[in-house]
Order: sequence, then C-alpha cells, then structure tokens
Amino acid sequence: MSDNGNLITQEIGSFRKPDYLSNVFKREKDEKKLTELKEKATVETLSLFERAGLTNVGVGGEMYRWEMYEHPAQRLDGIKFHGLVRSFDNRYYRKGSVISDLNVREHWHNDELEFVIANTKREIKMPITGPYTLMDWSFNEHYSSRHDLLMEFAKVVNGEIRSMNDIWKKSHPGKKFQVQIDEPAATTHPDEMDMFVESINEAVRGIDGLETSLHVCYSTDYRILFDVSEDLKIDGYNLEFANRDSLNAGKGEEDRPAYSTLRDFVDRESHKFMGVGVTDVHTDYIEPVNLIRDRIIYSMKIIGDPSRVRINPDCGLRTRSREVGFEKLKNMVDAVRSIP
Repeated sequence: MSDNGNLITQEIGSFRKPDYLSNVFKREKDEKKLTELKEKATVETLSLFERAGLTNVGVGGEMYRWEMYEHPAQRLDGIKFHGLVRSFDNRYYRKGSVISDLNVREHWHNDELEFVIANTKREIKMPITGPYTLMDWSFNEHYSSRHDLLMEFAKVVNGEIRSMNDIWKKSHPGKKFQVQIDEPAATTHPDEMDMFVESINEAVRGIDGLETSLHVCYSTDYRILFDVSEDLKIDGYNLEFANRDSLNAGKGEEDRPAYSTLRDFVDRESHKFMGVGVTDVHTDYIEPVNLIRDRIIYSMKIIGDPSRVRINPDCGLRTRSREVGFEKLKNMVDAVRSIP
C-alpha cells in the first residue's frame, strides 16, 4: 500500500536499459558475462524504483529481455524466424512462422524471477506476453486455424506461469503470485474477442494462488475489452490513459477527457481492479504532481472504491531516459502521497 493507505503504485513494464547493457545485449556471445550485466542492471533499476517510492517494482524493468515477442518465441520449438519487423515504440523483432507443433524448449522467465525475488523485499509482478499477441504476431504455417494456434500458445503460457508460480511458492508460501498478461494485440480484431477470452482463461486455468491482471496498451476503444470483462477470469487491468489526456489541471470532465472511459469500465465491471495510467511514456514532459493528482482523484471519483484503483505509468518507460523515467515515477508516487 502507499503512504495514504489506499493506493498501490506500480511499475507495469519495461524500463530503459543502461547503456552498458543495451549496447551489447544482442552482440555479447559470452552468456555468463551477459547475465552478469543483466543482474547488475536489474539491481540498479530495482534500487531506482525503490527510491522513487513504488509499492510494486515489477521485475525491475525487464532487464533480462530485449522485447516481448522474440524473447519467448525463440525458446519454443516449432517456430522458424524471418527478418526484422517493427513493433510499437520503434522496437524491432524477428517475426516467426509456426511450422510444426509448439513445444517449450526452455523456460524464459524463471531466471529473471529468481533473481528479482532474491534482490528486493518490495511487492513484485511478473509481466508475460499473452497468447493472443503471440498468435497474432506469428505467421501460421502449421495449425488449421488461428484459433487452434491461439490455444496452443495459451497452453504454452499456462505452463510458463505454472513454473514461475512454483518458484514463487517456495520463497513466499501462502502469498499470491502476481502475473500481468501483456496483450497489445487484444482489441485489434474485435470479431475475435471470444477467442481472446478463451485464450486468457486457458492461460490461467487450474493455477492456484495467482493474482492476474491484463495489460493492453493503446487500444482505439477499450469498450471492446470491457464488453467481455465479466467472462475474463482475471483480477484486474493495467491500462493507459495519460497518453490521450489534456495537460490542463482540474478534476472536471472537460479537463480529464481520457479518463471518462472509466465509466464504461464501471458500467460493465463491479469487481476487478483498475491500474490507471497517469503518466505518458511517449514524452519527456514530466507531469507535475498536481496534474497527476487531479487525474487520480478524477479516476477515483468514477470508480468509487479506492481498493479497486492502482496507479501506474501508461506502459513501460523504455523509450525515455532513465533520468526522465525516474522523475515520472517519483512524481506519480508523490501525487498519491499528497491525496488525503
């Protein structure tokens, strides 16, 4: 909990890597040396998050991964990689074709989770790429339909979450393991939302002791997601809003246009929590505390129950410098602490 006893402040994605890691991430052939650099960067980033005052430090900004698709896909048998394609935020990845049955060759988050557990006492949350995005960002040359490929990816994700949950339970018996399923592709095909729901539910099926959230960034219409909310077997959302908001101070509807979407959330959902994005990750403008506070107060007024509100940046801060990212996070925490 935050200092005011009500609102959790959380990091929900990637953070800018130090130059000593980013400059060699793709080129370093010595795996031991690369791991040492990842560990160093993780410790430094966890410290930065703790100095900013975050309640939940995620996994230290995802220092172990370059981007969200290729990191898991290259650890699966059955995928052949092609040339580079551009994802959002000017990050590139090798797009893969599924050419045979998917099989997990090695787990892709266990080492990261174990290291973070050993290096912070703060709350943590593991982001993992969701099955729908893995399916949508792959070519299908093997399975009979997008649905069949999707459900195979859902089984793969389920296995990865199970493995991480086993690690978590050994060090935190009786405490829920927090998992954030990242699905940037979720609402890009509105006619497939039934498939999307089925895949998310399969990804978490039968795993005890989880708190699950869904992170979707930059949807053109969150109502597509909220319309299926009751069918999603998750505990909450972490979504972006600041990117579409005004920079005007104020707690009125005319000042906070982006957050009015929250009314669609409360109209359709009465139980899940909402991680509200209050800082824009695509600009170096460091939102002042009073602006962030107004965004939070307006959001809380719509949602009503403070226990259902969490506070976060819109998405990962990897496109900003570490210095700017820190200031954005610190102002976010200070804004929460300033609310009576």
